[in-house]
Amino acid sequence: MNVDKAGRERAGETVQDASGGTRMTWSIVIERGNLGFSAAHFITYEGRCEPLHGHNYGVRVEAAGNLTPDSLVVDFIAFKNVVRDLCKTWDHRFLLPLESPHLRVAEREGSWEITFDAATRYVLPATSVVALPIDNATTERLAELLARRIVEALRARNMTGTLSRLTVGVEETEMQTAFYTLDLAADEQSGQPGAT
Repeated sequence: MNVDKAGRERAGETVQDASGGTRMTWSIVIERGNLGFSAAHFITYEGRCEPLHGHNYGVRVEAAGNLTPDSLVVDFIAFKNVVRDLCKTWDHRFLLPLESPHLRVAEREGSWEITFDAATRYVLPATSVVALPIDNATTERLAELLARRIVEALRARNMTGTLSRLTVGVEETEMQTAFYTLDLAADEQSGQPGAT
């Protein structure tokens, strides 16, 4: 978000383009309210697996770009609906990192079996699990995946026309938020979502 020294939000941001000139962009932010999800997870790090636990995650999304002919960066209501719908798919579920090199994961009839070592094994009902294409259920990876899914959903609704950047923050606690930024211009040129 762009704020002045008094903490007031500014209308736009001056950006230097590739030719050295400047152009004006705008940004909007949606956060709080019902933009979030409650979910269980654990992460693996430094050869350990932390205990299964949960968070009430908060989600913050900033979209930046030029204005549409209607003087909008993106329609707030439609934008919130996209993010809210994606958050609902993770709400009250266990977030399973399918690509973890430290877990053995097996989908069985009606359940998921997750094993870290001989002492750490979970069997969860499939209806309580959302399998995610990530290597660890950290807030950093959740922010990245959510950003990519938001862009996919916006593209499916033809809502990315003037957008140049999307930043997603996933708040695990009041003191811990991870952010991931997608450069949509780089994404368009390479065919792959570009991170900055």
